[in-house]
Parts: sequence; structure tokens; C-alpha cells
Amino acid sequence: MVATEQFNSFVLQEVKEVNILLVEKDEDYISILQAVLSGGNFIFDTTFTNKGALEKLEEKDYDLIILNAALNQVKSGKNLLDQIRTRTISPVIILVDEKDADIGLGLMEAGADYDLVKPFSPHRLKAAVTAALRRNEVCTPEPAPVETILPESIRTGAVELSLGRLEAVVNNKKINLSAREFSLLQFLMTNPNRIFTRKELAEKAWGWTQNGEIRAIDSTIKRLRSKIEDDTRHPQFILTERNEGYLFNANKEHPAP
Repeated sequence: MVATEQFNSFVLQEVKEVNILLVEKDEDYISILQAVLSGGNFIFDTTFTNKGALEKLEEKDYDLIILNAALNQVKSGKNLLDQIRTRTISPVIILVDEKDADIGLGLMEAGADYDLVKPFSPHRLKAAVTAALRRNEVCTPEPAPVETILPESIRTGAVELSLGRLEAVVNNKKINLSAREFSLLQFLMTNPNRIFTRKELAEKAWGWTQNGEIRAIDSTIKRLRSKIEDDTRHPQFILTERNEGYLFNANKEHPAP
């Protein structure tokens, strides 16, 4: 067992609260990572398998992913990093055993942001995480001041989006949204009945310009529907136009109960 008490004094005070996905097979290193990044800034989800990582990425937005390189290989199809990159452009830090340092370099070329060779120092981890989060700070365009341009809320049928809070109200029930969910729903609701391609939504709602990252739109739409639709199999608000994209249906009125 690796002692973790020595790491407890290393806390990242300068960054905002972030969601981190740890994809690591070694429980000792999970303990180390959580100890080094201890404090009130971080919310951790952990998984020991690449399958578990993909499932969690379908369920939630993450600001940072820390991935054990040994878990990157998938027996069939794309490797894990490739599949992560079709779902999110959030920064990825690769953890590599010293004897496999070249693998880390290869994964950097394949789309990872940083690699850390085990055993790494707490200062090295802190520096990598801080740099990754700062690099990812500009994910969406800065919204215009609500009080000068936008109303306090947008309402269409039973869906009301509170601007200034990451919150929607559906049939008088408050629903918490992630930053990406909120940005996407806000864009669709302020442009009702208009079809947008996945690429257009990624660019206009989130400020993403990289090609090949549009799978994240599908995942976010799926999560939004699970939160605001009565029946996700027959959505009434966020509609899919086959081979075209998505739109927000402003014509459907759901009576409040």
C-alpha cells in the first residue's frame, strides 16, 4: 500500500470546482490522485475499466479525464482515447508506467493533452492538472450580460430556462443542468423551430471548432431529453431531424399538472 498522508497538503486553490473522471486500475493511485487534489474544488468519479469510462461519459460532462494508458487498449474497434475524443474535447492526462514512457508520447500525438510517468511527484501532478484546466477554461463564448440583453428566463410550453442559473423548470419541477447542457438548451430555445447540424451546435453553443467532436452533441441531447422530456422515446421538445440535426419545438405546449 502506498502511503498518501504526505500528499494531503497539496491543494489546488486557484481553480474552480471541476468534475474529474479517473480511469485507473490501481486503487493505490486512485487514492494518491484524490489525496493530491484534495479540498473543495474537485468532484471525482472513478472507474476501473474502459467500458465503465465510456458509460460515465454518456451520463455526465467532465472537465478533466485522467486515464491509465494500460486501459486505453480495446480489443475491438477504436481504442479508448479515440472513443473519448468522439464524445468530448475535455483535456485528458495520461498516466504511464516508467517502462512504457514511449506509449505516453504516442498517446499525446493521438489526442491526449499531457502525460505523467509513474511515479510522479505531487508538484508534477498539480502542474499538469492546473495547466489542463486553464487550457480548457474557454469552452463556450462569454455570455452577454443578462440584464442588458437577455430576459431573466426563457419559457416555451412547460420548459422554462433560468438565465444566470444552471437550472431549468419543467412542469414546475426544478432540474439542474451541467454547463454544457445549459448552453446547448439555451441556444436551441433562443432559436426555436430551426434545425441545426451537430457541427453548428458544437460551434455556436459551445464554441468548439474542432472537427470530429460532434458525438458529444448526441450524448448531451440524450441527457437533456432524460431530464426534460416525459417520454425520451417520443420527445416533444428536442426533436431530431433525420440526416440533418436537432431543433427545439416551440409549437408543442405541455399543460402543467
